[in-house]
Amino acid sequence: MRDRDVATGAGWVRLRLRPNEIVTEVRVPAPAGASATYEVREREALDWPLASASVVLKLSGGKVQQARVVLGHVAPTPWPSAQAEAALVGRAVNEEVAEAAGVAAVKEARALSGNAYKIPLARVAVKRAVLEAARGGAR
Repeated sequence: MRDRDVATGAGWVRLRLRPNEIVTEVRVPAPAGASATYEVREREALDWPLASASVVLKLSGGKVQQARVVLGHVAPTPWPSAQAEAALVGRAVNEEVAEAAGVAAVKEARALSGNAYKIPLARVAVKRAVLEAARGGAR
């Protein structure tokens, strides 16, 4: 038997598959709130993004009650940004707030050799994803 780590709503669990078993279904719950993803690409077709940001906002009374901000293509795995989330909670989303979230998302970023260009791209991706989610994004 081979063990696999599987994410659940309660965290990670170890899934043990026998040699004749396969996973036939994976369920991913829809996010609660408005969501948006913004990808920065060099070309439009058949190209990996240089940087991306995915945002989910729960809004109430015009203000962000909860936020989830995750950066993509800037680290070996998706990178959650608690700093960007904190910059959004309790505030009404506008250009300045979205910009502040982008700045917060990359405030502690440290470039490796040859990828410093990704830091401003990630900042812009967060800003644009926040603005799109605040407009209703994908529901």
